Amino acid sequence: MTQAAELSARPASPNYAELLVAGLKEADVRIVASLPESLLKKAYPLLQSDKDIRYIGVSSELDLPGIVAGAYFGGKRAVMIMENSGVRQACEPLARLIFGHRIPMVMIMPHRGDLGEDVWWGHGHSETMVPVLDALRIRYWRISRLEEIKPSIKKALLHADAGQVSVALILEGECREQPDA
Repeated sequence: MTQAAELSARPASPNYAELLVAGLKEADVRIVASLPESLLKKAYPLLQSDKDIRYIGVSSELDLPGIVAGAYFGGKRAVMIMENSGVRQACEPLARLIFGHRIPMVMIMPHRGDLGEDVWWGHGHSETMVPVLDALRIRYWRISRLEEIKPSIKKALLHADAGQVSVALILEGECREQPDA
């Protein structure tokens, strides 16, 4: 068997985007609000075309917490997806909803600035991500292996709902687009 035939005979492994959408559906997420960015670029077309998830694109991360809070009050599960720099932009609405109203929110963000970052401006995103999450008392978990994506989404929503807290899942390693290295 040739190498090309051997490669094509192997079953395709699920990629991060498929696992992300499947995990959201298994966790009964009905609304995804997002400001698209390049590290999860394969996920956005899947989310936009999925009949079970309402995808809401925004022009600023400032809008994301309000959409998730509105869904919560309407009895629907929602998450926000943004680049890790977006948490800086969304600080004010996050703080008001987290501290003032104890609204559980789940955010999913790729780790811009992760090992192998190939753009200079991405390093600053990594340097500020954890301090901002800590300042807002947002609990966070780093997800670096594909098999962790689906169970982590379900656990994050459970954790947020049970504690009336906000949770961030930081997608690293094979759980996001890889730099061309």
